[in-house]
Amino acid sequence: MTSTPLVVRNDWSGVPVPPLGAWRPTERVSVVIPAYQCQASLDLTLAALADQTYPADLLEVVVVDDGSEPPLELPRRRPATTRLVRVSDHSTGTGIANACNVGMRQATGDILLRLDADMVVYPEHVEAHARWHHALPYAVTLGTKLFVDVQPGGPGWPTPERLAEVGARQLFDPRDGRPHAYPDAIIDRTDLLRDADHLGFLTHVGATVALRRELFEAAGGYDPGLRRGSDTEFGYRLAQAGAVFIPERAAGSWHLGLSGMQRDGHALRRLSAPFLADRMPHPRWLRKVGGSAWSVPLVVVAMDVADHPLELVRAAADAVLRGEERDLRLDLVGPWSKVEDEPRTIRDDPLLDLRLLAATYRADPQVRLVEQAPVTAFPAPYLLHVPATAGLSAHSLSRLIDEADRHRAGAVRVPLRRPADDRSTVTLWRTAAMSRARWHPDRSPAEVVAQSYGVRELTPAAAGIIDLSTVPLPTLAASGADVVAGVRPGSWLPATVEVAGLRSWLRATRLVVALTAIRVVSRLRRAFGPSRRRMR
Repeated sequence: MTSTPLVVRNDWSGVPVPPLGAWRPTERVSVVIPAYQCQASLDLTLAALADQTYPADLLEVVVVDDGSEPPLELPRRRPATTRLVRVSDHSTGTGIANACNVGMRQATGDILLRLDADMVVYPEHVEAHARWHHALPYAVTLGTKLFVDVQPGGPGWPTPERLAEVGARQLFDPRDGRPHAYPDAIIDRTDLLRDADHLGFLTHVGATVALRRELFEAAGGYDPGLRRGSDTEFGYRLAQAGAVFIPERAAGSWHLGLSGMQRDGHALRRLSAPFLADRMPHPRWLRKVGGSAWSVPLVVVAMDVADHPLELVRAAADAVLRGEERDLRLDLVGPWSKVEDEPRTIRDDPLLDLRLLAATYRADPQVRLVEQAPVTAFPAPYLLHVPATAGLSAHSLSRLIDEADRHRAGAVRVPLRRPADDRSTVTLWRTAAMSRARWHPDRSPAEVVAQSYGVRELTPAAAGIIDLSTVPLPTLAASGADVVAGVRPGSWLPATVEVAGLRSWLRATRLVVALTAIRVVSRLRRAFGPSRRRMR
């Protein structure tokens, strides 16, 4: 593989790939086919793979039988290097996600092509996928398909002999095929995904998809605990692993029979939605109903609390936990192992503040006491680094995420003071952008994030964040997170006015009336002015 091109967001336009038939492949491709009770369609799938333009000595097919009765058999017409693997020989689990994992790990190729056992692919199918994976290690290619409403043994069902006679492309009339409407609509409205946002992964629906082995491992493989929706959830994690999704129109195919979603979409969505919501913070509508805590949070917040007083950390941590966006996990970073043993006396205890913090938060289900700050939030989509001196208002986190998603930025920075440094800067990192950096080890992660996604910067006032180091400790002890409760992002108006004496009271009254009028006008303008798109 030559030098890896740096893809900006999901715009794959600059990735150099050769025309079909005009290049010499060097990488081995493993086609993995999870299969269950489908001998008739599997025979056609393997017959079509026997006619591929990809070099036969670089092509391997692994059929994964997930407990069929009678067991599946390999037909006469198939690629020479086809193997049949029984799931029960390698796993105690069942289901398509588990079968995919078994097949991928039994395969020997560097490029992994997942294909369903009811697909009849065109001769260029494997080659069209594979050319991208010779050029870009974090590509995920999505083949195309038309669904034909045929059943084994029924009218219109072809035979391997008919396939050999006319070829895969002419096996059916395209006018009788149905497109895959949902992912195709996303692909069409995003310029073939080149203009896709962080929800582009929703086009990852299985059936015909290819990626390199190292990307498969980086994303963690399929989730065997999911019976439905495992393709979508794996696509979500691929996105967080830095993947670029590429619809490959030349990888054409027929899908024998309608999909489950086409036959009974409402029931299947009802079955899968709660499980997907627990594992996928995106799309946000998945979590409009249900619990208040999830296995994968929207944001992991990391706060270094070492050498900071209890009152300061408590104000900063509580401000995060009580904010408008509750879909988060807070990691308090400090030398917690040093406070396991209680001292005989607390007088002059150098670890007293850490002990008090541990006692305050160790039982909170949203908080973890960790020794090291997380390098990545994977599989959560955002990582927020917050100094213990930063006081976030109730709306700050939502404001930062909104800024990142509106501009599709890889990072949003809020320096609390100048000159800016990491210890005094609030930074929201997009996991997908940080993961993109691992595929470019010759460049610094910050450079890759800036060049592939871009970096935004907000002022503390615009983000609704104050510097708690300027607030006296007695005030923090008395007010805690309430110190920032009245701060709104983008607001320059004070939440309270100090009053001392009658004349001050009169002046303050006039000021409050004026400020109230300004607030009313401002809110009316926001309410009736042009709406701002919110990409969540």
